[in-house]
Amino acid sequence: MKTNKIFVLFSLITFLIGCDDFDTNLDVGNPENPNDEILATDPVALESTTGTLINNWFQTTHSYESPVFAMATMSDILTCSWGNFGMRDTSSEPRVAFNNEGSYGYAYINETFFNSMYSILSDANTVMYAVNSGVEFDNPEAVEAVAKFAQAIVIGYLAMTYDQVWLSDENGVINEGESVDYKEAMDFAISKLDEAIDFTNQSSFTLPETWVPGMTIDNNYLAALMNSFGARMLTMNARNSAERDATDWEKVLEYANNGITTDFAPVADDIVWYDLYKTYAVYPGWARVDLYVINKMDPSTPAYWPEDTQTLPESTSDDARLATDFEYLSSQDFNAARGTYHYSSYRYSRYDDYITEWTTPMPEFVVAENDMYKAEALLRLNRYSEAAAVINSGTRTTRGQLPNIGTTPEEIAEAIHYERVVEFPFTSYGLNFFEMRKENLLQAGTMLHFPVPGTALAAIPAEYYTFGGTSGEAGVDYSTGGWR
Repeated sequence: MKTNKIFVLFSLITFLIGCDDFDTNLDVGNPENPNDEILATDPVALESTTGTLINNWFQTTHSYESPVFAMATMSDILTCSWGNFGMRDTSSEPRVAFNNEGSYGYAYINETFFNSMYSILSDANTVMYAVNSGVEFDNPEAVEAVAKFAQAIVIGYLAMTYDQVWLSDENGVINEGESVDYKEAMDFAISKLDEAIDFTNQSSFTLPETWVPGMTIDNNYLAALMNSFGARMLTMNARNSAERDATDWEKVLEYANNGITTDFAPVADDIVWYDLYKTYAVYPGWARVDLYVINKMDPSTPAYWPEDTQTLPESTSDDARLATDFEYLSSQDFNAARGTYHYSSYRYSRYDDYITEWTTPMPEFVVAENDMYKAEALLRLNRYSEAAAVINSGTRTTRGQLPNIGTTPEEIAEAIHYERVVEFPFTSYGLNFFEMRKENLLQAGTMLHFPVPGTALAAIPAEYYTFGGTSGEAGVDYSTGGWR
């Protein structure tokens, strides 16, 4: 890990820069936002800012100006040879080092996400500073709960994404302005999340409907959602199977047992709330489902596109979801010169209502995902019968109409992985990548996390670095394993 003093960086991205303009360069202020004094003391402005925190996090993580598409294609759950969003460069074979230069045409997938997340953290810190300073709000408990939640998930997502993170909260920078590695960052995020859960459990409120449209979120649901995020972040921070095994599975189980029982799915208005990830991952003519996934449902379909083959026959499966969630395609859109390994005979059709109407619910955290954290925690704790029971009572049987699995650890592990890539492959940022990463399934040379953007390194200034190919530490910064 490259560790640098970043007082200059933090003066630019952490102190009260607004999150209205996610394209703000690191070295430029945002004159569109209220000045610092007003933002830190005006309860109306602060409550308005709080009401945008969840939306800003959602839009950032579901945007094509984030690593989400590169992650999905690097994971071999989604496939696409189009250059957009860095998909071709990051998923072409053999894997090469990520171009972390500021001049790279798709540098924005790293830069914009990085800037946006620290902007959201800055706003959450400002709100919490005001809370602790005695600013009086119309909805004080809702404001504090959401601000604490935002602090936790932003740091958690930075930890899952980057090799290093700079920490801050309402009291200022942490660790004297020096970065910490992703493990320490996640520890900090989890401590913040636990504070948020404790506070929310002791409160009584309902969020304004505009904060998360289409959902009634009271303190009980928000606390459950926080618990589910805890299970997600703890489980998905591992860079390899050894780190996976070292995860605090008792804590994951506690989180999952207290997690959501109804999906977290804000309703799109196609103006402020919309999902570009679900749009371009499933829209006809864009990306397709990788054969890795189809092969899981139909082992007679190859997991890797055969050479000198233009089409494959329609697959068959005992899993009912092959017919309900996937659409067979009899031709190819991708350029063969870019690698026929990008080819696939299926697209994901489950979100066709969304890409037709644009105002439907957008599943971000589904109950099935929470169930799989519960099942995996039980598996890692050697409670096999309980793990199998969770799987057999879930979407494997209710939607897939598949038979129950047995209680061997091998069956359970495979069933959990299967549900993750079949039932909710494209609900949320990075899940497919994080799953393949922790199971040592990312193809050899695939970067295991992103470097700090080159533009930020130049602003510090700090030495350029990147990951992928053979750049970085083997098994920690880039994959030495792979499913094939």
